[in-house]
Amino acid sequence: METPALLGNEAAAPASPPPAIAALDRGILKAEEIDLRRLVSHSVVAQASAKTEHVARTFSETNVEFLAVLEGGKLAGMCSRHELSALLGGRYGFSLFARDPISKHLRKNEIRITVNDAIGAVLATVFARGDEEFYDDVLLVVCTGELVGLIATQTLFKVQNALLRGNILELQTKEREIRVRNDQMETDLRMAMELQQALLPKEYPLFPSTGPAQSTRLRFAHLYEPASLVGGDFFHVVRISDHEAGVFICDVMGHGVRSALITAMLRALIAAEGVNLADPGLLMTHVNRELTTILKQTGTVLFVTALYCVIDCEQMTMRHARAGHQPPLHARRKAGEVHFASGIDGAAGPALGLFEGARFGTTTTQLSPGDLVLLFTDGIIEAESATGTDWGLAGLKQTVRANLTAAGSALLNCLLANAQAFTGTREFADDVCLAAVELVEERPANA
Repeated sequence: METPALLGNEAAAPASPPPAIAALDRGILKAEEIDLRRLVSHSVVAQASAKTEHVARTFSETNVEFLAVLEGGKLAGMCSRHELSALLGGRYGFSLFARDPISKHLRKNEIRITVNDAIGAVLATVFARGDEEFYDDVLLVVCTGELVGLIATQTLFKVQNALLRGNILELQTKEREIRVRNDQMETDLRMAMELQQALLPKEYPLFPSTGPAQSTRLRFAHLYEPASLVGGDFFHVVRISDHEAGVFICDVMGHGVRSALITAMLRALIAAEGVNLADPGLLMTHVNRELTTILKQTGTVLFVTALYCVIDCEQMTMRHARAGHQPPLHARRKAGEVHFASGIDGAAGPALGLFEGARFGTTTTQLSPGDLVLLFTDGIIEAESATGTDWGLAGLKQTVRANLTAAGSALLNCLLANAQAFTGTREFADDVCLAAVELVEERPANA
């Protein structure tokens, strides 16, 4: 009886799967670690001229479900144990087909992959097959077409599961790393917030400094609502003399840690301008030059709107300069008037940090005992209603007029509450900073 043409002793059934395949059940894989050659289940082959009955006998002597068919050393395709059994087991099947060469009964739509194919593409192709061929083995060849062996679909299932386990493990690892980084970022943000809060005034200077708190000629109040954990608005009060106070307010572009760092930098730049504190225009000119020089070195485009006022409770004047910022609001309580302080030409310059050579002038406003000066950032006037309307300068001015006799701290609370009522929410899209300075009327000596 004629025997099938086989390669070597490969008709013998493998005693157990290769170690690389057995390890897939418990393994974790990464796509770049996979060598398709290590996934080969077997390399049992028959020649295309072998009789169908002889190939069927080969199947009976092995435990493989598919074997490759070669013709003249080239891969012709593969055949199926189940298909041959059905073909030869019919009523007249053996007598009709047993002597046929196996090349007449090759599987249709077999899949061939090369050793250099990416595992992702292989899995996508294999698992897109129809139901009839879904569990067929896959033929692995080298780039020139020679057979390496057959890979069972079950092996590819294990590869897919191992890749999924690897992906899950990688995601879990990255999630832990992200959680650690987020915790560190939150810690850093909270520290930045605490440092920023530490830069804001906790106690205000007295005027004069030697008198009791209740006899101070200038009374201050401020309110700060950052839009995020740390903000880009800043407020600072500095003593110039026993009758002069410098009040600085600014709004750094954006908010967050970067903006908070700029506010800290501005605090240091103002402190360095001790001899120029009494001249708002000169101070702003110098601060702008230094800030612009620093920002140029970072290659970062940033700008800061700012307002600096000097309140003189002896001369009853306010001198101010502003850099792209709204002017201060002046409430003349005795006269019942509320208006924005006007400025001379040159007192209003561009935002800080944009033009190194920008110069700022100083404008003077006459004050009266009992007056209140309000400094603010854009966050409150740009608060929007549900219809997209800004609260605006009109809303700010109207609230001040309606609460003209209120103390500074109470007025600031009213401004915040009215803006929140207008928007319908307690949250603001931008940082909100408000600062009030009251000129206290002197009490009679015998009072």
